[in-house]
Amino acid sequence: MLVLPDLFLRGAAPTSSAGASLTSLRFAAPHLMRGGWRGTVARGVGRDDLALIDEASVIDAALRLDDGRDGHGDRVDVWIATPVHLMAGLKTVHFPANGVLRLSEDEANELSAAFATTFGEEGLALYPAGAAGFVLRGVAAVGALTVEPARLIGESLETHLPSGAGSAELRALASEIEMWLHAMPLNRRREVRGEPGISSLWLWGGGQPPRDPLSPTRGASRWSRIVTDDVWAQALGRLSSVPVSPLPESINEIFGDASLESVGESLLVIAPTLGVAADYFDQAWVAPAVRALREGRLGRFTVAANDRWTSVDPGDRYRVWRPHRTVFTAVADGGA
Repeated sequence: MLVLPDLFLRGAAPTSSAGASLTSLRFAAPHLMRGGWRGTVARGVGRDDLALIDEASVIDAALRLDDGRDGHGDRVDVWIATPVHLMAGLKTVHFPANGVLRLSEDEANELSAAFATTFGEEGLALYPAGAAGFVLRGVAAVGALTVEPARLIGESLETHLPSGAGSAELRALASEIEMWLHAMPLNRRREVRGEPGISSLWLWGGGQPPRDPLSPTRGASRWSRIVTDDVWAQALGRLSSVPVSPLPESINEIFGDASLESVGESLLVIAPTLGVAADYFDQAWVAPAVRALREGRLGRFTVAANDRWTSVDPGDRYRVWRPHRTVFTAVADGGA
C-alpha cells in the first residue's frame, strides 16, 4: 500500500510539468477512508484504539518510550507544533506551497532551547519530533478543533484557526509564539540564506488525550513492515510492534531488498508529495510498482490519498470498461 499523506485535492489532480504522460492504470473506483489515512493505517496494524487517539498523543507516547519513560503518573496535554511559513496578501494570510517547513536537527534543537527559556516558566515544553516539527507539552486545550497543515496549502488562514472548546488558549499561545519567532536570530539567519522564515508554529493534532497511557501492543497487522519518515507512522509502528524502515529515494530500493521476494512481504509505504514534482513522484514511486505488478513481483498495488483509497491487480488490465487513470486522478473527488 502506497500512502500519499499530504495530497489533498481541491481542484485538478497534479499533472506532468514537462508535458509527458504519467503512469496510468485501470484503478478500481475509490473508496472513502474512515478517519483519513491515519485511521485506515491504525486499524490496518491492529491498533483500532489508536485510530481514536489524537496524533500528538501517539507521537508523544513513542517519544516517552524512546526516553525510557512509560508515561504512567505523568499525564500532560500535548499538541503537534509544526513550523510554518505564511504569506500575507492584501486581505488574508494564507499557506503557500512551501508553507510547511522541515528544520534541520540543529535548528530544531536551537528553537526548542530558546522556547524553554521564554516559555518554560509557564509549564510549556517543546520537544523536537522529526518531520512533524515538535511536540508541545503543557497546553490544556481539551476539545479544541484543529486542522493539520498539509490540508491548508493554498488556503486562507482565517477560516482554519482553532475552534471549539479550548481554542482560545491555543490561539493566544500561537499569537505569542509568532511575536517571539519574529525576533529570533534563527529566523534572521534563514532569511539571509534565502530560506523561508518561520512565521509560526501551527498547533494541531491534540485535544483528545487518552485516559490511560499508551503502551506497545502487538496486533494483527496487514503489513509486515512500514517504510516511512512520517513521525506519526513511526510512532504507530513503535506502539504496534511493526518494524519500521526509513523511506528511500525510490521504491526501486525497496523492491531490491531480498527479503521482499523471499518472504512475500506486504508493505506499507508512506511517501510525501509536498515539494515533489508529479513527474518525479511518478518515476520514483509509481512506475516501478507498475512494472513489478506486470512482471508478477507485486500481487496488488493499493494507493491511499485525498481521504480515499483505490487498488489495482494484474488482472485489472483486462477490465477494459475502466478508464486508465494516474494515481492522482484515481483518488480525486468523485472518481469513476
